[in-house]
Amino acid sequence: MFELNLPAPSARSLLLTVIGEMMYAPPEAAWTTALLHVLGGLGVEEHAARQVLARAADAGWVVRERDGRAVKWRLAEKGRALVTDGIHRSDAYLAGPPEWDGRWLLLFVTVPGEQRTTRKRLYGGLSWLGLGNPMPGVWLTPHTERGAELSELVESLGLRSSALSVVGTVHDAGLGGDEIAGKAWDLTDLEVHYKTLLDQLNSLPEPRGGDETLFAYLELLNVQQRFMRRDPYLPEELLPEWIGRDGAALIRACRERWGRLAHARWRKLVRDCAPR
Repeated sequence: MFELNLPAPSARSLLLTVIGEMMYAPPEAAWTTALLHVLGGLGVEEHAARQVLARAADAGWVVRERDGRAVKWRLAEKGRALVTDGIHRSDAYLAGPPEWDGRWLLLFVTVPGEQRTTRKRLYGGLSWLGLGNPMPGVWLTPHTERGAELSELVESLGLRSSALSVVGTVHDAGLGGDEIAGKAWDLTDLEVHYKTLLDQLNSLPEPRGGDETLFAYLELLNVQQRFMRRDPYLPEELLPEWIGRDGAALIRACRERWGRLAHARWRKLVRDCAPR
């Protein structure tokens, strides 16, 4: 439905969208046939859908439960923790620009040249936490509440002895806030993607219910998650004019219109797929 010139979503990310939205609260199991139907509607072929379900079970995200010859799936503890983190991040993204007290969470870190895999995992984790990189070896974010998550990431990669983390304001001997934002995050491409999303959502006919609404709603959630990975949602003091805030507001409005009908269709689908 959406043509945004972003990398195509993986089957893994689409499955996480489905189980995170539809099976989290209240905790609810889903039959394999229901999950295959929805993933198929999102463009995942059956073979790939079965494969990603098996991998999700191996990773501890979901657990299988047999009922005769049929199989249903529930979120496992690890999967619930993953979804909980995503929900908190989504709530912050949709809430609008955060209030800011002028403090930064900074990380100074070095990774030995031969540890390429560790560096890649570190950079991916820092990006997910919304940290920008204004100069070599320095990462920072105005979201100081993410300190615990940053500590967990650094510890998990065995980098504690080569990292220094600080929370505080910057001194005027160096870059100011707007200069830091300009150097730490290149939002040029993301701005273009947001404009495309706004154009498409504003011209999109309202889904007509049933599977059409369910698939549109889940695809929108997946699009939101992909934007969240790229958007540091900076305070207005650092980025006064930012189209991403309009994008988040429109996503929120569509979610409010489509959510109830999408969940109702999902519950009916799960009931209809139950073995007779």
